[in-house]
Amino acid sequence: MAYAEKRGKTWRVRYQLPSGEYASESGFETKQDALDWGRAQETDVKRKVFINPSDGRKLFGEWITEWLEIMDVSEMSIQTYNSRLRAVIRPQWENTPIGDITSMSYKRWQQQLNKQHKPNYVKAIEGLMRMLLDDAVEEKLIPSNPMPTASKRRRGRHVAVEADDDYVWATPRQARLVADNARTLRGLQWYVMILTVAYTGLRMGEVAGLRRDQLRLLALEYGRSLRVQWQGQWLTEPATHTVNKGETLETIAELRLADTKRAEQIAEANDLAPGARLRAGQKLTLPKGFTLIPPKYSSYRTLILPPFLGDLLAELLAANAHKTLVFPSQRGRPLRVDDQFYGRFWKPILEGQDAEPMRRGRRAQPALPAVDGLADMVPHGLRHGHKVWLDEQGHPRVAVEERMGHKLQGVEGTYSHTSPEMELGIARALQEIWEKSLLDGEEPQQWEGRRRSS
Repeated sequence: MAYAEKRGKTWRVRYQLPSGEYASESGFETKQDALDWGRAQETDVKRKVFINPSDGRKLFGEWITEWLEIMDVSEMSIQTYNSRLRAVIRPQWENTPIGDITSMSYKRWQQQLNKQHKPNYVKAIEGLMRMLLDDAVEEKLIPSNPMPTASKRRRGRHVAVEADDDYVWATPRQARLVADNARTLRGLQWYVMILTVAYTGLRMGEVAGLRRDQLRLLALEYGRSLRVQWQGQWLTEPATHTVNKGETLETIAELRLADTKRAEQIAEANDLAPGARLRAGQKLTLPKGFTLIPPKYSSYRTLILPPFLGDLLAELLAANAHKTLVFPSQRGRPLRVDDQFYGRFWKPILEGQDAEPMRRGRRAQPALPAVDGLADMVPHGLRHGHKVWLDEQGHPRVAVEERMGHKLQGVEGTYSHTSPEMELGIARALQEIWEKSLLDGEEPQQWEGRRRSS
């Protein structure tokens, strides 16, 4: 039972914790204030809603470390979380007691973020911060999340929202012109890569991680398919691999790192001798660098290919010397979409370039025409365009979302299913718009000047 003690000019209360031990809180002006506060804590203990004030004194940096240790998410998510924590969240809140994070202090920080970073990045930082604080509430470190709720965020000056969506995506004809430029600049592989993204809607990570054994190209016409099994990412955090029966360091290196030569790196990362025998279920740490990991949201899927794309992929496999990957880099290494990719490949095939003679350390560059209307498009715009094409054609939503690697929510997601005929319908329609894109002249009016997000 709570009781009060005189401590100099103020009062201290002693109250009982759920464990039966006593805790104390000081600084009350009167004995009654101290007793009222202590009895309130004991009432919360009986109601099983007690939040220990001392837990709120834990530094936010300590809570972040504990939180990361219990998170069970993909390697890519951990890498993203760590990047945002290091760059933005830890510098601001590392040494702040978690109970001292208030709504007002958060809003001041939010204003700084809005001045320093782009809206999408700020939104991602806020999402991560909300997860950290929500879980702190679940752990009873703090009584509530100090981040403003959706309704409270509406307070303040009204910010106008642009009515028009300016996300740039490609029409079938534009996608074909971009692919033509890619072929002129770098040959067959890059031509096929652009068309693969445009006509399958693959994410760039899924393109980088596309293995030769994920293609089924022996059947005729509409029997050929592509399996989305992996995404290729350059990781700065080690990934893990659970050994399956019969696997060796070499087979794991080929499966997860797309390079049998990296078996030695796996052995070194796990203090194993080269050629060491592995047991099923054993956990191995994979070295940093290019790694094949499950696709985003575990969106495994098999896509029926339009015949023209199946033909192109078969031609590419016959000409491509890489043992594992369908789309390696120019030097035969795993594809990396970085500044060099944008500067030397992506920007020229969109915006065009003048011919340049060979210079020391650089090959001659061919002249490329600009593709009108796509100057600001990013590679993901090809995926957006794919979704737009399918919507324009009126395919069932469940089939479209499944092809994109999304899952429908609610009743529709429970009761809607994709039939083989739906998949064939999509492949036939894609073949049709490809053939139309090859025709000379302008495209039908409904494609002109269209921009839309999906």
